[in-house]
Amino acid sequence: MIVTVPALTLLGASAEPATLEGYGPIDLDTARRLAGNATSWIRLLTDPVTGAPLALDRKTYRVPLALRRWLGVTHPTCVFPGCNRAARECDIDHRTAWVEGGTTDEDNLDPKCRHHHRLRHETLWEPSASPDGDLTWRSPRGETFDADPPPF
Repeated sequence: MIVTVPALTLLGASAEPATLEGYGPIDLDTARRLAGNATSWIRLLTDPVTGAPLALDRKTYRVPLALRRWLGVTHPTCVFPGCNRAARECDIDHRTAWVEGGTTDEDNLDPKCRHHHRLRHETLWEPSASPDGDLTWRSPRGETFDADPPPF
């Protein structure tokens, strides 16, 4: 069961209703009752305008379908320079590894085709992101290459 409650509603700053997946809008008291009986929680932060997933609870390693689709919009192909493999055919890789504290969110995930995913983990090729999110790759010889920019 998935119950979605807007954060501003929880804070008392909005009257926007909660939503029960497969049912529709529900009042906040019902959402609280359902949440109170939940055996587990996964927090998901979404963009308030588009509804696109932005960040998941640290407890979640697997990339949910909606976030995978969003990554396919923002990065339609493998992020390795010159690779045109469609994102829908790629692995989704954590920039900072999960075991090293990396999160499953938009800022830490990239689509990489299986070849370039393995290249990244099994060789000295290393991607890095600048503070503004631009991705560059450093080759084993120390040369840097910009990832292909998104189409917009």
